[in-house]
Amino acid sequence: MKIKSIKAHALSVPLKYVYAVATEPFTVATQIIVEITTDNGLTGLGTIHGRAAKPVVEAVEKLSHLLIGMDAHAHEAIWAKIFALTNDGAKIYKDGDTASMGFRTAQRQPIMAAQAGIDIALWDLKGKACNLPVWRLLGGGSKEIHAYASGGYYRKDKPVEIVADEMAAYIEQGFTAVKMKTGGLPLAQDIDRVRRVREAIGPDADLMIDASRSYSLMQAVDAIHAFEPYDVFWFEEPLHWYDAIRGMAKLTQHSNTPLTCGESESHLWACRDLVDLGLVRYLNFDCTRAGGVTEWLRIASYSHAHGVLMTTHHDPQIQGHLAAAVPNGYCVEVFADEDRDPLWNNLFSQRAELRGSKLVLNDEPGFGYAINWDYVNKYRV
Repeated sequence: MKIKSIKAHALSVPLKYVYAVATEPFTVATQIIVEITTDNGLTGLGTIHGRAAKPVVEAVEKLSHLLIGMDAHAHEAIWAKIFALTNDGAKIYKDGDTASMGFRTAQRQPIMAAQAGIDIALWDLKGKACNLPVWRLLGGGSKEIHAYASGGYYRKDKPVEIVADEMAAYIEQGFTAVKMKTGGLPLAQDIDRVRRVREAIGPDADLMIDASRSYSLMQAVDAIHAFEPYDVFWFEEPLHWYDAIRGMAKLTQHSNTPLTCGESESHLWACRDLVDLGLVRYLNFDCTRAGGVTEWLRIASYSHAHGVLMTTHHDPQIQGHLAAAVPNGYCVEVFADEDRDPLWNNLFSQRAELRGSKLVLNDEPGFGYAINWDYVNKYRV
């Protein structure tokens, strides 16, 4: 099964509101679909984050010239070939000639994102070629995985009591765990938000807090102590990007609240350091931002050997298969509010389903989703 073509499709859907985490606002939901066709007629689809779409789509186009004709089953060889470009990619030696690919250090992240889309599409192809869903191809015994509802964003038009109502509505829908944002307001105001949410969801629901890398170490110490009375299940990405590894270990000395990190990392080596030096209890590496399924599985294996559980960030239609298949897979993040995530209900004509606090995968080959191309064309960029 040889690769015949690789192309990328980008879409951007305007959101109804301006949502914000502590470090940035956003107004659109974006996605890039990487489509790989093969000489035997199969097509693999990989969905990845659509931020900075132009350089990622350009990277996919450049990489396609390098990969056409390769064995689509050889995901490790293809992964290694792409990853090499992030280190010495200004020139590629092919058939004895030196051919400039136009990659530079500043394009490292777009290459990693393009690699994610290509790798995910290859795994989709692998499942279709074997007539197996990816969760079963990876050895999983169950197609269900625990899901939590993510929300609680900052909005100028959204007072704190509405945030509490939003979280309570997720519990009424059947979720047993919810996640909200902190770090974007003075601590006293965030404490009020957390308190209201805890009162609204009751004592039995799990409450996760995501600070989006907004605190210094001492600010995070103050925050984690302030949030402890509200029974926080985990404290996610509390520290600024430049101290997000060793600083986590220092933070664990001040609280027993579990720490979660990894979605902002792009490779195994950084996640290894989070496990070894950061002492995180949960790792939420995002294979749709960088690295793909191949890298996610390596990280999950290393984490398992060190007693760290794997969670996910975004795109449950992909990462649900992975978390359901590995022994240390714990849960997936989902967005139950269509205003926040219009893609889940509109981009797919077929996909996994949410049933209460469970993501239920299907038995269709590959990742089990089909794309609504009319929707893609409507919002294509």
